[in-house]
Amino acid sequence: MIELSPEIVAFLMLGGVFSLVLTGFPIAFVIGSVAFLVGILIFGTTTTFHILYSRFYALTLNYPYLAVPLFSFMGVVLQHSGITKDLYESLYESLGRIKGGLAVVTIVFGTILAACLGVIAASVTILTLIALEPMVTRGYDRSLATGSIVAAGTLGILIPPSIMLVVYAPQAGLSIGQM
Repeated sequence: MIELSPEIVAFLMLGGVFSLVLTGFPIAFVIGSVAFLVGILIFGTTTTFHILYSRFYALTLNYPYLAVPLFSFMGVVLQHSGITKDLYESLYESLGRIKGGLAVVTIVFGTILAACLGVIAASVTILTLIALEPMVTRGYDRSLATGSIVAAGTLGILIPPSIMLVVYAPQAGLSIGQM
């Protein structure tokens, strides 16, 4: 345990984060490892491991946060089961006759997917895997195809229950069902 002023600790942590980020490590691991090492340096191993254990345990007791990995798991299940491709094809058969129908199908499909997933990155990834190739092969410009995919994927944060609303509701003292 070393006695350091808060300014020195802040500069030490900032320097550690910048140097490790510049080496190419992922930011989440950089921040966690720098905080862990500085915690051991300042508080000692026993106190640092106790703080780490109590924070992880407190997060497992916070039930709304358990929905975050489950939303991602739902996206993986939808992607690997093949339901998303079948839904996209059936929407194309029903809406594909109108002018710009494939872009409309992509946006409607993205809306349905966003309501199921609640995560923007997962929605955009699945939409790109499923919708980009059919749009380009049917003559859509690549920029129009990617624009409609990104526009449809960003609806995930607006349609409840999105992850942002699931995390925000307990902080605001509201029921997730009322959101």
